[in-house]
Amino acid sequence: MKKFLKIVAIVAVVLIAVALVVPLALKSKVGDIVKKEAGELLTAEVDFRSLDLSLLRHFPHASVELEGLTVVCAAPFEGDTLASVGRISVVVDLMSLFGDSGYEVTKLLVDKAHLHARKLADGSVNWDVMKPSDEPAEEKEPAEADEPSAFRLRMRDVRLSEAVVRYKDDSTGMRAGVDPLDLRLSGDLSGERSDLDLRLEAHRLSYAAGGVALLRDADLTADVTLDADLKNKRFTFSDNRLILNAIALSLDGWVALADDRTEMDVRVNSSKVEFRDVLSLVPAFYTRDFENLTASGQLTLDAWAKGVLAGDRLPAFETTLAVRDGSFKYASLPKAVTGITIDARAANPGGTADATTVDMPTFALTMAGNALRGSFSAATPMSDLRFKAAAAGKVDLGAVKEVYPLGDSIALAGVVTADMQASGRMSDIERERYEAIAASGRLTVEGVTAALAGLPEVKVRRAAMSVSPAALTLSELGVTVGRSDIEASGTLSNYIGYLLRDQTLRGRLDVRSSLLDLNELLGDASEASADTGAAAAPADTAAMRAVVVPQNLDLALGASLKKILFQKMVLD
Repeated sequence: MKKFLKIVAIVAVVLIAVALVVPLALKSKVGDIVKKEAGELLTAEVDFRSLDLSLLRHFPHASVELEGLTVVCAAPFEGDTLASVGRISVVVDLMSLFGDSGYEVTKLLVDKAHLHARKLADGSVNWDVMKPSDEPAEEKEPAEADEPSAFRLRMRDVRLSEAVVRYKDDSTGMRAGVDPLDLRLSGDLSGERSDLDLRLEAHRLSYAAGGVALLRDADLTADVTLDADLKNKRFTFSDNRLILNAIALSLDGWVALADDRTEMDVRVNSSKVEFRDVLSLVPAFYTRDFENLTASGQLTLDAWAKGVLAGDRLPAFETTLAVRDGSFKYASLPKAVTGITIDARAANPGGTADATTVDMPTFALTMAGNALRGSFSAATPMSDLRFKAAAAGKVDLGAVKEVYPLGDSIALAGVVTADMQASGRMSDIERERYEAIAASGRLTVEGVTAALAGLPEVKVRRAAMSVSPAALTLSELGVTVGRSDIEASGTLSNYIGYLLRDQTLRGRLDVRSSLLDLNELLGDASEASADTGAAAAPADTAAMRAVVVPQNLDLALGASLKKILFQKMVLD
């Protein structure tokens, strides 16, 4: 008996020694092989800090851990990091390595992954990192229909934690991102059909299309069960719950994946959407005392997508939002915003992004007794943007603090009155065919004061501007910034192209000032003397910085400046 126990002990020691020594002996060689194979297959440069093999950490399972993985792109994205991962951990059922029914991956952990995907205007993408094969493709005999899969993937615990994803498409102007992203997935991916459980948390979610931010700094959580037909790659939403900021939604329908296309028939449903919940999608509301915000009103929200997503082809989709008699009020403030009415619709019949239309015929509200109204529509956004917009109303800036918590760092006062309309096509703007553009209206500013912490107080005594398709005419402007006073008048042409297409802004401005204190405006001077005839205190020349002149300006400037203070100089 003692001899038997001694043999068992020796065998156990040998097995443990093998389990400890073999991974240590193979670790360096395996790491070199992985880097060599990656270099032969990929144009990108693949590197990692360490690779660890273990037969004991998850016994009776084997584990592989990879730390500090980086994938750096080659030309035309040379030097850009496509992906970096803090740690990848894979646990495999050790016994499945010796069977003939495939391998069973029981755990996959990806920690601190950063993915930066980009598409250039010419269609080049930075994730196309596979080297082209020099060998002609060989025709392969079709596999037997009843042949079992050589690889079984049963996910008992799959985690993606603290991931950061960025996507930039220069060809369409699309931008998307999430930071961070946490995901857990479980389900048997080895069979033809399975229920997959998905839990997701995405923070600071953003999406922009055509230069317009449609979503910014949103939070999304999802608890979804998918009926997965893995053979046909068709996934049906069976039991799920989504929360976007404060909006609870559910998904009905299905999505089918193919090599070059995605088919779908999906509808977003919400049993209860409050107007307050919609306000949660606006970062300015969601980040400022949102818990103390009360809101009311009738709201309807509906969205669906049906068809094929493939390349530049989009499925048909429609999103509608309507608000009737909406209002909101912060508990800490005396007044409310009332009479909110919104009708908005975005749709595409299916096909190209250029077929997308956006229409908001009605937008109106009353803020502390001041009524505002507006409308907007747009079509053919990719080929030749066709737009129509109008805005009219009166805003008492002093009343803003009575309906919205500005905080102690900003103070506003004064009245802004506007009544403006514009419509036309982007091609007419680019070719300066102003006769084809309809633009008219007037903007008046009176007694406006803006005080921001750390900056000189700005006072606009009066400003009046008229609008035509060809030019903005500034008939008068009187501004005081700290101790400096400025009066101006003039005309600016091609303002629409400057605002929308970054074209050159042309015109003439006549500026007059009795005192221009550049030390105060640039923030480089110490406490200035109360006597305007005295020079400002010397400034630290090491802190001087260049004044950045805005680009694309072709302006004739006439200036009459009676006194300028700059550093130790007094210019009369």
